[in-house]
Amino acid sequence: SSGCRHSNPDLSKSRRTRSPRGWTLPSAGMSDDIQNLKNFDAFDDADETTGDQSKVHIRVQQRNGRKCITTVQGLADDLDIKRICKAFKKNFQCNGAVTKDADLGEIIQLSGDQRTNVNDFLCDQEICTKSQVVIHGF
Repeated sequence: SSGCRHSNPDLSKSRRTRSPRGWTLPSAGMSDDIQNLKNFDAFDDADETTGDQSKVHIRVQQRNGRKCITTVQGLADDLDIKRICKAFKKNFQCNGAVTKDADLGEIIQLSGDQRTNVNDFLCDQEICTKSQVVIHGF
């Protein structure tokens, strides 16, 4: 015995090879098809020019204390935003307003955290699909 702790040649460090990704053991026919080792870009499928136009963003902004405001932006231009806001106010029993922004278009503001209510309403009334709605906050 030469004093080496690993007498088995399969486990000795000399069989391992150094690669750019770190130490690797000699593979017996294994390829790089493992999904976890590949680079993955989460924003690869997002088209920045047309994707944001079709998305409806629902956000919550904290005011003071327990008060918060829900904002809905990105609804299609051909929709009657004021009528949708009126339906939100009636169904959710909250106050609301429509504000115009130069960049973002018309934005609906509702008092309280109405994210799930707005999402359900938009999908039930077929104003937009579930895949178009993006919920932000907390």
